[in-house]
Amino acid sequence: MSGAPARVGVLGAGTMGCGIALSFALAGSLVRIHARREAARDRARRRLAAGLDALVAHGGIARDAAGSAGARVELVADGDEAVAGAALVVESIVEDLAVKAEVLGRAEAAAPPDALLTTNTSSLPLAALSESLRDPGRFAALHWFNPAELVELVEIVAAPATAPATVEQLVAWSRAAGKTPVRLERDAPGFVANRLQYALIREAYALVEAGVCDAAAVDAAVTAGLGSRWAAVGPFESMDLAGLDVHLAVAGRLFPLLAADESPPAHLRALVEAGDLGVETGRGLRGDYSPDATDAIARRRASTLLALSRLRASAAGEPR
Repeated sequence: MSGAPARVGVLGAGTMGCGIALSFALAGSLVRIHARREAARDRARRRLAAGLDALVAHGGIARDAAGSAGARVELVADGDEAVAGAALVVESIVEDLAVKAEVLGRAEAAAPPDALLTTNTSSLPLAALSESLRDPGRFAALHWFNPAELVELVEIVAAPATAPATVEQLVAWSRAAGKTPVRLERDAPGFVANRLQYALIREAYALVEAGVCDAAAVDAAVTAGLGSRWAAVGPFESMDLAGLDVHLAVAGRLFPLLAADESPPAHLRALVEAGDLGVETGRGLRGDYSPDATDAIARRRASTLLALSRLRASAAGEPR
């Protein structure tokens, strides 16, 4: 149960697939990433190199460790080759139920009979995905967060037929990769972290649209207040520290006032329809982004996540 899986097959060479591959490669696993097109493999090579460079630049790993990890990752054009001999298969492709089900079914046929099969989705029903498998007991969700090589959280969710041993092994492998696994008791759309995140984002849109503050103020309130506090103690611990009598009184006043919109805000829809998709197109919710500004945000995110990870490990008395 201990140690990282000897070999991992990652299906999907996008941002998430590359980050997942790096996480396991850094833990000592041999990883094959599947991407059919040469252009996709070239992009993946650049993503892998950039991820390792960021880890080195911000003190996450030494340069020789980055080189060793990079050497443990191979990009292949054949999906069957990617999963051959793998102890763990991670599917991280387009969010399309039929496509994912087909890919998982092919992977089950090509992987060893005891390989664990996982999906990185948090939005599609696991029961429906498992229907494509002959042995659904070996299948579960293993949900990562971007950037996967930096964010500690991994959500592990069983499908209806998932064997308990599958979940236990995924917990152990996640910990071996330096992650904090959160095991859910049952499948729910969005799992835990995305539901919490989108509840906060819905309220953030409502505050901006009501003229209470602007988007920059929301970001500052979270990064300088909520984010830093919740990195140390979660929301329930925070309320216990504050006192539940105070919590009850404030909840009674605020809960009826919080946003309950069931549709995304018109401002978001207008941006997307105009082709303004955020940093990738140079304009988003916070206005215009130059290449230098985008790089600065990425550096700030990487350095903060690595610093928090080291602080959390130090506070817990763990090596990091």
